Amino acid sequence: MNKQIILNGVAAFLPEKHRIIAINSDQPPLSLSIPASRCLALLINHQGEVVLREHFFHEVWVSNGAQVTNNTFYQNISLLRRAFKEFGLNEDYIVTVPKVGVKLENTLKITRSEEGAIMSTEQPRLATPVQTPSRKFVCRLPASLTKGGAGASALVFVLCLGGAFLTWHASTDNRFAEFKPLITPGSCHYFVNSDTTDYKKHRLFARDFNLNCESFNYVYLTAYNNFARFSAVACERPFSAWRKNHCVTHYVITEDGNAFEK
Repeated sequence: MNKQIILNGVAAFLPEKHRIIAINSDQPPLSLSIPASRCLALLINHQGEVVLREHFFHEVWVSNGAQVTNNTFYQNISLLRRAFKEFGLNEDYIVTVPKVGVKLENTLKITRSEEGAIMSTEQPRLATPVQTPSRKFVCRLPASLTKGGAGASALVFVLCLGGAFLTWHASTDNRFAEFKPLITPGSCHYFVNSDTTDYKKHRLFARDFNLNCESFNYVYLTAYNNFARFSAVACERPFSAWRKNHCVTHYVITEDGNAFEK
């Protein structure tokens, strides 16, 4: 039987279904994004403690094969606050400790039980996801070509179809789209996360961590100041979702976040 966690007696969180439902109310259930649901489960399991950002990053994203930025993390915490508010729970139960982590207050009464008769039968609402803006491709035929007969129109149609495919391709292949090239000596081609302002750690990593750049010489490196974790995705060729590639992921976790400082 699925577990359920009762929040202040007014709502139930179903971690296995990533859903919050109302108790003794006709309010429809709310489906959480999987990362938001995992963040809430982590907060509940450590209620009253400050859960470090790094712990969230590892447990919610990295251990499940995903990358994450500070913005994405805090957007998911914001989704949880809005969900609490919708079910009549004080959003201040979720407290952000700046530059450290997030805490779930002990004043929130939590009861664990098995999923039972309080399940709602209504269709769940989806929480608003964090979306990447879509790219649109518009192809207009010049008047001179529309008068050129079927051959010219067919040619323009083929060109438009090709342009639309390339635009769609670019919009889907975006895992490392925001990464910037980092010039370093050696045979590795480094690309680094752009959502940081200091690349000193990236350079020290490139200098001191001996990657096999003979076979995997395209390296996508993620690191942040004051974070003890580095991740490097090393590939045989530039990353693309549209061709075969072989990549190896390296995770380096240090005790104090000052790895490679010399």
